[in-house]
Amino acid sequence: MCRLAAYLGSEITLSQFLLEPEHSLVKQSWAPNEMREGTINADGYGIAWLSDNRIPCTYKNVLPIWSDTNLEGLGHSLKSKLWLANVRSATPGQGVNETNTQPFIKGNLIFTHNGCLSPFDNTVKADFLHILSNDFRAEINGNSDSLYLFALLQEQLLSHQSLSDAIVATINELKIFCNNNIKALLNIVISDGEHLYASRHAINAKCPSLYYLLNDDNVSIASEPLTPENEWIAFPEHTLISFNNSSVISQTNL
Repeated sequence: MCRLAAYLGSEITLSQFLLEPEHSLVKQSWAPNEMREGTINADGYGIAWLSDNRIPCTYKNVLPIWSDTNLEGLGHSLKSKLWLANVRSATPGQGVNETNTQPFIKGNLIFTHNGCLSPFDNTVKADFLHILSNDFRAEINGNSDSLYLFALLQEQLLSHQSLSDAIVATINELKIFCNNNIKALLNIVISDGEHLYASRHAINAKCPSLYYLLNDDNVSIASEPLTPENEWIAFPEHTLISFNNSSVISQTNL
């Protein structure tokens, strides 16, 4: 399991997004309130944002987020209208390295996942590889379930016009080969640079926590509320919600 957060709206610093909230993602790395599987998120972290020319960028570190001496300087230096971040609690057997560390980027897509597939054994990997084309198989350069999920999403995008439809199709494919034998926790947040798409879903398990907060010119998403404000709204279980910078665009049952 992991904890994640995302932001879309008026430009803010990395510090405002990641460090300053009372229950920031940094705090959630060592003192999460609602994480059922695991106790801390000490297996690295990553952040993603848009550069001035709107190219997705990432910074990753395999150290616990609280021990990264670069973070304070980055927090005051980096500004963006879009942020995604993940603090990682690695599933046993999935290496602690930068390749497996989220968020992942491809083209204009930024992807992060809070959850797991269990077991994630050779049979499950073979099911993924059976669906994927050679191009997407070749791009899986790590061994985390999240990398396989991202590859499957990109495969689905080839045959679906919208990112929302591709996410739904990805989850439907997972339902087929999970059957009753595989537990899948599928809190996923994706951005195309203009919107945020977030799912709260699980197969053969209880959904992990996920919340959102809408303001006049921004939206925040997080595994746990970042602030004590009571305006945070819990995602309904088994839903996909699409956001622009100030409102919900659509909600789909999964």
